[in-house]
Amino acid sequence: MKNDTICAISTPLGISGIGIIRLTGPDTYRIIDKIFRPAKKIRISEVPSHTVHYGHIVDGKKIIDEVLVTIMRKPRSYTREDMAEIGCHGGLITMKEVLSLCIKSGARQAEPGEFTKRAFLNGRIDLTQAESVLELIYSKTEKGLEISARKLKGAFSDEIKKIKTLLIELFSDIQAKIDFPEEEDIERYNPDILSRIEKIIFFIDSILSRAVKGKIIQQGINAAITGRVNAGKSSLLNALLKEERALVTEIPGTTRDILQETINVKGIPVNIIDTAGIRKVRGRIESMGVEKALEWMKKADINLVVLDGSKKLNEYDHQLLNYIKDKRNYMLIINKRDLPQKIEKDYLEEHFLKGHIISISAKKGEGIASLEEILYTLILEGYGEIKSDEIFLNIRQEGKIKETREILLETKDAIIKGITVDIIAEYLKEGINKMDEIIGKNISEEVLEQIFSKFCIGK
Repeated sequence: MKNDTICAISTPLGISGIGIIRLTGPDTYRIIDKIFRPAKKIRISEVPSHTVHYGHIVDGKKIIDEVLVTIMRKPRSYTREDMAEIGCHGGLITMKEVLSLCIKSGARQAEPGEFTKRAFLNGRIDLTQAESVLELIYSKTEKGLEISARKLKGAFSDEIKKIKTLLIELFSDIQAKIDFPEEEDIERYNPDILSRIEKIIFFIDSILSRAVKGKIIQQGINAAITGRVNAGKSSLLNALLKEERALVTEIPGTTRDILQETINVKGIPVNIIDTAGIRKVRGRIESMGVEKALEWMKKADINLVVLDGSKKLNEYDHQLLNYIKDKRNYMLIINKRDLPQKIEKDYLEEHFLKGHIISISAKKGEGIASLEEILYTLILEGYGEIKSDEIFLNIRQEGKIKETREILLETKDAIIKGITVDIIAEYLKEGINKMDEIIGKNISEEVLEQIFSKFCIGK
């Protein structure tokens, strides 16, 4: 790890009430003393930790900004190094000038995620906690935030450490029997070894099962809005978002591109995809829009099929209805209930699940709350009850856990086949190494760079 001092703007660039510039490293307070003129006669290098000081950032005699400087001394800081945060006014030019002054005074511009990387390398958090910081930032709902916060506190790390402890205990017992073979017959202990391996696999399966639901909370499910042209798909999107996101006109076929937005349905992010209307096409661009709509129907977790209640079903409606007739992951939304109804509702109720049919007026916002209730019920039907104690695994973590599971299955198979006990021990040692990799032990610099490159600068 580089033992220098880094700095970065930690708040989004733009016009805002305040903007934060963060520094960490051995020269933090020397730099602050150089550029900060406190209102009271103090030296920042001598003040207590976790104190805030009012004054001005200056470049020589020139005043740059009126600021508050927060001091956090090692090891009681985010990085376990000396840290400071300069609270500036949130103007773009102001923050850039203060940042430039920090760099001119001896700091270096931080790389993406370098503050969190230092927290990891200095032992304040393990790698799963470091990765949860990114998940926390990108959480889409309160439940997602809760999952990420628990992971940041170490809840997932504790589970991984428990698996590692079970593996180490089993490895140690086997190793003892290898070292003193004359004392006990190893084959007599095979049933016990198998039982303990089964227990670890069960624990891993529990994590993977919860991770399926955790992924839903963190990343959401995809719901495609489809329907014939001018059925009111864009109006429905706007009603769900409670804002005018999609262009709505009386001209048929206004939506030709795919629009994507996310709504919060009782803590679960639902990624709504508003597709082009199904109709007789009059050109390649419209044709591509229709093709995309049908593609989304195939890969969506839930299909929201919008029907125009003021008109009878036509061939394009039946094209969509035929696609979903043997499925359960759909909702038939009869729109425009504020107009005289001509749609064959008896036919729909006879051939489709009655609980999946709802009449609304997207334009007037009528029935939207009931629609969201049915949508939530569909989610529960597909995935079961989703609680806040689910867990989110990123691709790296999930891969390592699944690799450990495969190693344990191979270990079981080896025991049943009577393979020598020293080989069994090697299998277990490999499983222990996988657990270490999850929490960040024995991990390559290349992998670390890949992980922290996804962070924003300043975090």
